[in-house]
Amino acid sequence: MESELLHFLQALAAAKAKNVDLAVGVIWFGEQCEDKAASPLSEVCQCIEDAGHSRPNITWLRGKLKKDKRVVKGKGKDTFRIHARHQAELSQQFAPFLARPKPKPSDSVLPRDLFDNTRGYIECVVAQINVSYDLGLYDCCTVMCRRLVETLIIEAYETQGRAAELKAPNGQFRMLGDLTDHAIADTTLNLTRNSQKGLKDFKKLGDLSAHNRRYLAKANDIDRVRDGLRVACEELLHLAFPS
Repeated sequence: MESELLHFLQALAAAKAKNVDLAVGVIWFGEQCEDKAASPLSEVCQCIEDAGHSRPNITWLRGKLKKDKRVVKGKGKDTFRIHARHQAELSQQFAPFLARPKPKPSDSVLPRDLFDNTRGYIECVVAQINVSYDLGLYDCCTVMCRRLVETLIIEAYETQGRAAELKAPNGQFRMLGDLTDHAIADTTLNLTRNSQKGLKDFKKLGDLSAHNRRYLAKANDIDRVRDGLRVACEELLHLAFPS
């Protein structure tokens, strides 16, 4: 069973839906999400069972659906479809139980392929950076960029066996400001001038979004630091994951 349908039926069951309502839900889902003209009754029973519920007696369910005004018999043998008069009503009832739509992958801030084969959590952060920008969640975007920069600096130092340089007396890694200052001043790390500028420019924006309660980031704030951020990230990636 597809994960979307499984999620849908589990959500309905959690809302105490009866077997006949689960069946109507499967039929509705088939039409709305899978472009089915009608759903075979045997398939409806199988879906309910696959979702972890007791399999309805097919004769009992057939009788229930024949009396249910929300559905009508389909053209195929032993199939049912949603009655046209109840489409809108059922869409309003069932739509909240659908899985959240997956956001479209994007390279709006940072190119995803730049971070391929690094760490799963790094790739996930980059995906969130791009999606949050696309959705207009600019403070979220800058905070996630801040997390990415912190992570890449730490990864670069860990690769060189120098992570202890970035830790406070309590053993915890320092915050973005201290990390970037240390990386920029580190002649051994030898960051290029463009990378240093990219880190400095982003640090100002990252601090505002993370710590200034009256500041709200805008798209053009991120646009101004995007190119420098990309350069800095790429250079830190080469240090953290040398080929």
